[in-house]
Amino acid sequence: MKLIIVSFFVTFSLFHYSSDDEKIGTWSIKNGRFIKNYAKNDDLAALHWKTFYDIFPKPIVKKYIKKLVLISDGLDEKTGALGALNKRNDKWQLVLDTIDVNFRTNDKRRLRESVYTLVHEFGHLLTLNSTQIRPTSKIRQEEGEPYLTIEGETYKNSYLNKFVSLFWKGKLLEKWDVIKERHCFTEESCVEKLFGLYYENYSEFVTDYAAESPEEDIVESWAFFVLKKKIKNPKTIAQKKINFFYQFPELVEYRKQIRYNTRFYLH
Repeated sequence: MKLIIVSFFVTFSLFHYSSDDEKIGTWSIKNGRFIKNYAKNDDLAALHWKTFYDIFPKPIVKKYIKKLVLISDGLDEKTGALGALNKRNDKWQLVLDTIDVNFRTNDKRRLRESVYTLVHEFGHLLTLNSTQIRPTSKIRQEEGEPYLTIEGETYKNSYLNKFVSLFWKGKLLEKWDVIKERHCFTEESCVEKLFGLYYENYSEFVTDYAAESPEEDIVESWAFFVLKKKIKNPKTIAQKKINFFYQFPELVEYRKQIRYNTRFYLH
């Protein structure tokens, strides 16, 4: 069994931001509508929200996202985050760095990275919302039980629980547990050990960042599923993770919508 460690250092998807980040402002979102603050950055925030809202499936966005936060901590630092505001996982806030996520630029690379960031972050909402996770007081993962996250306990048929059951088992999960329990009390040690986990199992992950946790692995794989072509004959575990999402008709439809809505940024 596994003790759940709550101090994860290396994720850019944590929705907390520190005093080192320049907070530009916070805006309320009501049923998908952007609410002005009547401040100087309203137009900038409205543009970011419209871009996000136009890309992703509206029923999910309307149901869950209640806040937009704009920050800037410099180029290619924290790019964005999408996280729950309560333990029920039914209210979420979107955090974007206005330098990293830029849809007004003519830089094709920056546009692609901006789309990737949003697709990645939407993956967290998709896999950790209240239809996927329930609150729990459990702190230990028991064998055969649904996967535990910081946010709660996954439902048996949730995307994340199915993903973990298929791809995070045996020696890989044991090694990850050891890293989290013994080495993730300093950022440097945690990053070093997690990269080592990726390096030893590189054919199992779509990116090195995916090795940070099952939660990041599924959303990195989700981003590849959305933005890349279907792999006809997957051979590696990483490729099988990408194709994992095709078993869910609703996710195939989301992929179609998102690809259509981002076509002008990617081509």
